[in-house]
Amino acid sequence: MLYFAVFLLGLVFCGFWIAQLVFVFLHLKWSNTIIQSDERDVNVPVTVIHPIKDLDFEFEKNLESWMNQNYKGKVQHIFSFQEPDDPAIKVVEKVKEQYPDKDITIIVNPVIEGLNGKSSNMVHGMKLAKYDIVVFGDSDIRIKEDFLVKMVRPLSDESVGITTCGQINIGGKDFWTRFFSFLQNSETDFMWAFFTKLGFDVGATGAAFGMRKKLLQDIGGLEAFGNSLLEDLHLGNTLYRLGYKIVLGPFIECHIDKLAKEKSFNYAKRIAIGIKTHIAVDLPAFVLLLFWYWALFFSALFLQDVKLLSMALFFMLVRTVHGIIGRKITMNKILPVDIIMPLFFDLFGTFYLFYAFKEPHVSWRGIVYKVKKGGFIEDVSFNEAALYDEAIMDEEIDDEYEDQNRE
Repeated sequence: MLYFAVFLLGLVFCGFWIAQLVFVFLHLKWSNTIIQSDERDVNVPVTVIHPIKDLDFEFEKNLESWMNQNYKGKVQHIFSFQEPDDPAIKVVEKVKEQYPDKDITIIVNPVIEGLNGKSSNMVHGMKLAKYDIVVFGDSDIRIKEDFLVKMVRPLSDESVGITTCGQINIGGKDFWTRFFSFLQNSETDFMWAFFTKLGFDVGATGAAFGMRKKLLQDIGGLEAFGNSLLEDLHLGNTLYRLGYKIVLGPFIECHIDKLAKEKSFNYAKRIAIGIKTHIAVDLPAFVLLLFWYWALFFSALFLQDVKLLSMALFFMLVRTVHGIIGRKITMNKILPVDIIMPLFFDLFGTFYLFYAFKEPHVSWRGIVYKVKKGGFIEDVSFNEAALYDEAIMDEEIDDEYEDQNRE
């Protein structure tokens, strides 16, 4: 009877894995199905705020995707930077020259004390926003030509508080870059987006989201959330508690080449800090989702139970296949390293869920934040080593960009 109950419980988790794959496949299919802008959009102008720090991989291609929208309404673009010597400014200036018909503004302002860097950029951008509908988009994302249509139309419904997007990471060959893409796709697309579609209160994601300016101002503006590294999570939670709908927009693409392993560690810390905010429910739930078959495996080894061990190995095989199919669905090539990725990710994720309770520091884009529960910022300092690594990476991207231009 015990073996039957364990196997039945395992099948329930396998059913969850299958549901994840089906959801991401169908939502990505919708995301890639282009719809046309029409007369409904003509009188709905949009401000797009781009918070930027440093050059991202294929940055110009990402910008061009924003310039080639089929949206029939007016679109204002605000590119918000922190440093006047940011190498990405040159690229934005070039794009501005290439698209003289576009309403493009470039601004540079220091980080506002008490806010994280990205939120500070967005707050400065909001001061120049002309229109009531505001869309925010990170510099590392690439969008389809109907992105604004799909993001803006739901906001005509006053009961909708925000439209927000999952991010599909594509590319990379080395282990840590592949792991980062697996980590972010698993957390953002197969978990967060899936739970959002089901109506759970899991916040919003900050890669790209849209809101009505008045509603954002009514809840305190971005300043009310930017004192946390999880401003998007808290923003979505607030809107959910106020009774607003959170609409899942299209999946967006993030093309990557090579990332340092530290980025995976720090991204995992940010996720764990968010879950740490809701210890009573979220922490046990996520540990169960990630670790259940590993718990079965270790229990079988401890008890020397061959039947339990056989079931654990079977579920591990299913999880491995699930992870590989997930790679294919998210438009990634299948590489040998992907075979071990699902099992390693679940162990890694479980470790970091508990590790976040002791480690208060998170490094992001060269800035070290000391944070407390909820990711709220207590102190800010600069990681010189990280800044040096980013400078080297920026030089490499600059060289690649210049090589492409010469070709």
